[in-house]
Amino acid sequence: MPPIQEIPARQGRAVRVDGGQALQIINTFGHQVVDFWAFDARNLGAYLSMEHTRAALSRLTPRAGDVLVDNRREPMLKFESDTSPGVHDTVIAPCDPARYAKLGCAEGHASCADNLHRALATLDLAVQVCPASFNLWMNIPVLATGELEWRETVAKPGDSVVFRALIDCIMVMSACPQDVIRINSGRPVSAQYAVLGPAPTAAVRRPRATARASPTSSTRAR
Repeated sequence: MPPIQEIPARQGRAVRVDGGQALQIINTFGHQVVDFWAFDARNLGAYLSMEHTRAALSRLTPRAGDVLVDNRREPMLKFESDTSPGVHDTVIAPCDPARYAKLGCAEGHASCADNLHRALATLDLAVQVCPASFNLWMNIPVLATGELEWRETVAKPGDSVVFRALIDCIMVMSACPQDVIRINSGRPVSAQYAVLGPAPTAAVRRPRATARASPTSSTRAR
């Protein structure tokens, strides 16, 4: 069995997942949202894109079995499995310092955007912007009026998702520190992950070889 690693509460982790390998993300306690990103390991300017994936799938939320695409509309990940009820979000941007300032929080509140940059820095990597994240287990229904509602997760302790890399990837996870809005039941906690070996028939797309992006601050706010 592959070793299970912790994503500490309010923190992020980054890991390289080669083409054919997979990443399992575990909702250890059931009520935690995990923001998820993936980048082309050869070119961090190519990343998992929520807007392009929605267009490719013609729906708001990916399901197990779907192929998720990058910002160049190229296949990047296979959403291989999901043991939860399948309630996730692709609409809300990652929380960042500006979001918490507007919510009245003290300076220095942890955020998913900062977690992304700090996690990448542990691999000596950086990106120019914080892309929109795939918000695992985040429950944001669209009402008949077109309004959004912020609800608690419907996941159970131990629920997990698996993403199979179709190219060499850098994958990043943030145990969302949102403690003002109810999405984490007001109690952000840790989550877990494991890197899984190649599937017997895993398809791997040849990665692009281009220059790495350079760092700057996040431009999106949850």
